Amino acid sequence: MITQSQKLSHQSKHKTEWHQHVTGQLFCIRRGMMMVQTEQTQWALTPATIGWFPPQLRHCAWTVGKVEGHSVQLSVCGSDALPQQPGVWPADPFLLLLMERISQLDPQVETAQREQHLLAVMMDEIRLAPPAPLQLMLPHDRRARRIAEQLLLQPQNTLRQQELAAENGLSIRTLSRLFSEQTGLSFSRWRQQARILASITWLLRGGPISETAMQCGYENVSAFIAAFKLRFGMTPGAFRVLNSKA
Repeated sequence: MITQSQKLSHQSKHKTEWHQHVTGQLFCIRRGMMMVQTEQTQWALTPATIGWFPPQLRHCAWTVGKVEGHSVQLSVCGSDALPQQPGVWPADPFLLLLMERISQLDPQVETAQREQHLLAVMMDEIRLAPPAPLQLMLPHDRRARRIAEQLLLQPQNTLRQQELAAENGLSIRTLSRLFSEQTGLSFSRWRQQARILASITWLLRGGPISETAMQCGYENVSAFIAAFKLRFGMTPGAFRVLNSKA
């Protein structure tokens, strides 16, 4: 069942190279932000979220700001109680306390039945929680992937879709089709999501909202606030206050 449980404490810009392991991993972040990238998707684990990554999933990770939280590794058998696909979910106070209790289990003292009961409760809570809007599918076409990676590294990039397509030997129609088919989002919606995810990094650093908007490619603060509120149901300022208390 639980093969390892530990507190997470990483300095800013800590990086874990590409790897995979036989265990599944549960993460709960209380401070900072951790980015986890699989071969198809990039995930953002922010304060007050629970992240799950099944066994044998190839991934890498890096931190934004100083990260604190908990990590639990589950055997293949223990992982059966959780989803077969990775995911990130918002965690209310009960789920956060449950994750902390699970991370404190001592395999030499607790019974397997006790572990199973707690994991079953967690699975019920996750099943009822809506997925957090903190993931971004990546295209697998080489040219589209190059554009995606460029925009992830440079969210402030103001080149138009037509210009990005031409730079990479694509027509605008082909670029649109590749993103739609391979990410499930139109190019413009994908770019919007990339900018929103990038903005979380700046928000958690505590800088001005206006600077966050500029660094993430928005023409003005109002446009940024509107896009953020549409995605998260709250303003950037409210999001930062909520996560600083997590």
